[in-house]
Amino acid sequence: MIYPPHDNLAGTYKTEEEGVTIVVTKTATGFVGVDPQKRIVLKDVKFLEGCWRGTVYNPQKDITARCEVYVEGNKLKIVAYKGLLSKTVYWVKI
Repeated sequence: MIYPPHDNLAGTYKTEEEGVTIVVTKTATGFVGVDPQKRIVLKDVKFLEGCWRGTVYNPQKDITARCEVYVEGNKLKIVAYKGLLSKTVYWVKI
């Protein structure tokens, strides 16, 4: 499903896997997500080619990947792509 570019991704979310709180804000370069240690874990998320695209970072595994972000109710569905592999994670708005 394609979401319009006026979706507001800003807010406070909790990751479903680790329970980490992420604060997502809008900046001049797109939406950015920061964890409690002030690490940027979601970067430059913009509406491109029919969906939200950007970069996601997993500090536990020190992996950066391109991603697509979808709004599903009160959740962000983040699909990360690294090479031929992909992983889907959910962040719940709190």
